[in-house]
Amino acid sequence: MSDSFQSVAETGIASFPESRSNAPKVCRGLASDWPAVRTWGFRQLAGRVPDLPVQLVVGNREGAVTRLVPGSLRPWLLSCCDPAAQTSYLKDFDLLRAVPSLRADVDGERLLPRGSLGAVRSWIGPAGAQTGLHYDYLDNVAVQVVGWKRWRLVRPGTVEQLGGLSAKYDAWAVLSSASAGELAERGGGRDHFFEVDLGPGDGLHIPAGWWHEVVNLTPSILLGGFHGPRVAVLARWAWVGARDAAHRAGWFARGHCTCHSGVQT
Repeated sequence: MSDSFQSVAETGIASFPESRSNAPKVCRGLASDWPAVRTWGFRQLAGRVPDLPVQLVVGNREGAVTRLVPGSLRPWLLSCCDPAAQTSYLKDFDLLRAVPSLRADVDGERLLPRGSLGAVRSWIGPAGAQTGLHYDYLDNVAVQVVGWKRWRLVRPGTVEQLGGLSAKYDAWAVLSSASAGELAERGGGRDHFFEVDLGPGDGLHIPAGWWHEVVNLTPSILLGGFHGPRVAVLARWAWVGARDAAHRAGWFARGHCTCHSGVQT
């Protein structure tokens, strides 16, 4: 671990993810009893999914040029463990909706706390695939199913204070123009920067507004449950929907977003 980063606090299963703490927490073994953790792998999953068309991300779309390429789910899954394969990434993918039979392999209550409203998405990719520094509008419970990921988290307000805000558009997040490491070199103090590695079965609670970036240390499958109180989530969905409709109509951030291939400006 870098000297600039502290460890994320750990908590027990009994208080996770129901805790409404404003600080990130990691729970080792949160999902160790899930069939998904015990049985999923890239080859095993490829044998259970249809050959669906998917949109893959190449590189760091949050912090650099957005590059999107088409792919086919089954052969792409089989390619993820090939060290020579292109580092493309299947992000924000609704795997459980695309393949409903996989729902029996996970425990939804550990992704979406009781009484909350939200959505479950998957991040699937080879070693080296990454998500640039950003914060989400909703709380997230991230559960590592296959492989290992490294998370770097930055306290709310730090990126803004260090001049790292990006003008690039994302529907559900605010983006940084710099990495966590670059920002740590600018200053801000060690108590603003945190790091944790997640392995199979581990969970991480990331409160809304906490900046984070992620890189796959190995080929990796992660499920994320974005959630919040019902009224607050419905209000946010309405706001995001209206803003996204304006973006897709070309009224702002055209060609400078995470949802269309474009040119970094």
